[in-house]
Amino acid sequence: MMSERRANTWLASWRRARLDRLPDRRGDAPWLWILTARAESDPSLARRMAIVEVLADGRPHPASDLRAAVEERLGEGCLGVQAEQTLEADVAALCSWSVRIETSDTPGVEGYYLLDPPVVRPCQPLYQEEPNPLQAEIYRTWDGARKMRRMFEMFEFALRQVRTGTRLRHPDWSDEQVEAEARRLVTGVEPVTEQRR
Repeated sequence: MMSERRANTWLASWRRARLDRLPDRRGDAPWLWILTARAESDPSLARRMAIVEVLADGRPHPASDLRAAVEERLGEGCLGVQAEQTLEADVAALCSWSVRIETSDTPGVEGYYLLDPPVVRPCQPLYQEEPNPLQAEIYRTWDGARKMRRMFEMFEFALRQVRTGTRLRHPDWSDEQVEAEARRLVTGVEPVTEQRR
């Protein structure tokens, strides 16, 4: 049986980690507060939240490790007598909610994993907010043609990176679909479609 005290302790720490960092608490993410309150009275929702939290690291987790990690958070027995079936049912429910969970049977990387692990924002920006004075000075010495060439090189580099990511996320898409999505993501402009007569 799930330890109510242990589950509530985990949910309280989850709430602090996620919600207490929001500037306006309840006003910024009321649905997260509702979800947390609901999970405190719904063991299946608490299990599913714990599963997503475990899988959020982007690594595959064998079923036995995933069960152990969920029980560590919510208490031994939280998956019930038929733990394997409960875990499979919870994963199936998450998938029906459009949480993209897959399994791998590749030796060395077997287990469940999220296709889209959450993006973690670093505390420090990954780039300088202000331009580097030395770099700015170098750019000033370039003629217009060299600046344009460099701009197009950076644009092509961004397209290649986004194409690769789009192809990995959507292996069933045609080359035209991948290209249209990559250009939309890089430029922020929806592709123009031809109107047929």
